[in-house]
Amino acid sequence: MRAVSRSMSSAALVVLLAATAWAQAPAPTEPQRASQPPRVGVRPGGATPIALDDAILLALEQNNDVAIARLERNIALEDVRAALGFLDPVLQPTFLYERTTSPVTSVIGGAANGSVARSDWTGGLQLAGRSPWLGGRFGFDFTSTRLETNNTFQRLNPQFPVSTGVMYVQPLGRGLTLDAERRQILLSRTTVTQTDAQLARVLMDQLSLVEQAYWDLAFASRNADLQTTALAQAQRQVDSNERQVIQGTLAPIDVVEAETQVANFEQSLATAEQALTEAENRLKSLMLTDRGSALWDQPLVPADLREPQIPPFSLEAAMALALSRRPELSEYEASVAQNDIDQRFYADQARPQIDLVSRYALSGLAGTFIEQPNDPLGGGTTIPPFFAGGLGSALSTITARRFPTVSVQLQMDLPLGNRTASANAARARLAGNQLGRVRQQLEQTIEAEVRNALQAVQSSQQRLMSAASAARNAQQQYESEQRRFESGLGTVFLVLERQTALVTAQSQELGAQADVNQALALLDRAVGRTLERHGVQLQGGDSQSKAP
Repeated sequence: MRAVSRSMSSAALVVLLAATAWAQAPAPTEPQRASQPPRVGVRPGGATPIALDDAILLALEQNNDVAIARLERNIALEDVRAALGFLDPVLQPTFLYERTTSPVTSVIGGAANGSVARSDWTGGLQLAGRSPWLGGRFGFDFTSTRLETNNTFQRLNPQFPVSTGVMYVQPLGRGLTLDAERRQILLSRTTVTQTDAQLARVLMDQLSLVEQAYWDLAFASRNADLQTTALAQAQRQVDSNERQVIQGTLAPIDVVEAETQVANFEQSLATAEQALTEAENRLKSLMLTDRGSALWDQPLVPADLREPQIPPFSLEAAMALALSRRPELSEYEASVAQNDIDQRFYADQARPQIDLVSRYALSGLAGTFIEQPNDPLGGGTTIPPFFAGGLGSALSTITARRFPTVSVQLQMDLPLGNRTASANAARARLAGNQLGRVRQQLEQTIEAEVRNALQAVQSSQQRLMSAASAARNAQQQYESEQRRFESGLGTVFLVLERQTALVTAQSQELGAQADVNQALALLDRAVGRTLERHGVQLQGGDSQSKAP
């Protein structure tokens, strides 16, 4: 199928936005993951780091949808080979032995005792085939027989009749420019082009889904860490409040407030753990062949948290790129080519069938001369000497072209009305008109996707900047409220409120970072450059690889 290569420069295009904004966010303390309940289907232990490039490579090698699309192209290639099979000539050898005894009562029937016996050994060879040009058909045949008989009038016994000939049938009307077999070849070749575009589309779709699942996992993993850290801080706050209640500096209700905060964070952590498991399973399903893969039950943690490069696309530039690279348009062009083939074929089928049939044949004969005493002609007929001999003599009469036959025939088939062919031709033309509407609809859909993708990139950038600012402000407010509480001017309630607001703001910032990366992945898919950005090149084979 097609080889997949990777350049070093394409690695720089991997989606990268998180580092700067995440660096601005407060660095949480190391989460105590061991205190978390085990997740379903994941073995306990350290998480396996995975880069986006690694996820893409695994998807190229193991994704089931990609493998199915690759097999579809291989099937299309075999269909082309099968369609070309009509050009393979057919060799038909035949062998026959026949012995007959016929009753004869005529005085000139040559019967010795009221019957004539005859034995034939016949061998033949026929070669038939089709011409790749102008719909012609050719044939060659050769037949050789050894004949013995007790007919008293037979002058050669045994005798060896032989014959050979060539034939060519040339359509002059229907089938001259395009017939059913040549139409099938053309259709199967356009199907290969169509499956190439389908493979590119499936690759783009799956790689885009891998990217989005990867950034979902990045958010879910970091958010679970954030919730774990927040829960640990809330538990430490409960311990601190309990000590201060014992010391008489806080009221018991302050412990209740802190325990409520712990319960809220426990709920948030449970939700984050569920989201983490779901995101992890989505990514694994996209990049692993089956549940027997080594990574299937391993916890994964994204290792690519770099800042992405935002392409400076205008709508006009993005649309120009999309109209030149979207594989859906290549699929459409293949459908147009197939319709053009159908229109040509059905227009040809509406023509009358007129075939020119030409044949040139040679015959030969030889045998052993026998004098027959009962010759009704009185033995006056002499046999030319070239008839005397065996099979070799018979073949020599062919090479000498003593007995040629030439025939030229014009065969016609003139259907009256021919409504079936006319209806099929009209239907093909209507399908062509329909494809024109499909093109308009397809371009409209592509532009809507490009617009939405550009807007998503712009809006996600704005949300990220706002979320980063909110997280910084929430951090400052939380720290300020802690200082107020330590100096006796604040309350536990306000500290817990600020802590909740901080965790919420940090979580929203993480989500905004993932949104930017996902929006860029959708933009690449909308303009048709997903494969290019990941260094994937489709070249004419059915193998795929990704160079580092």
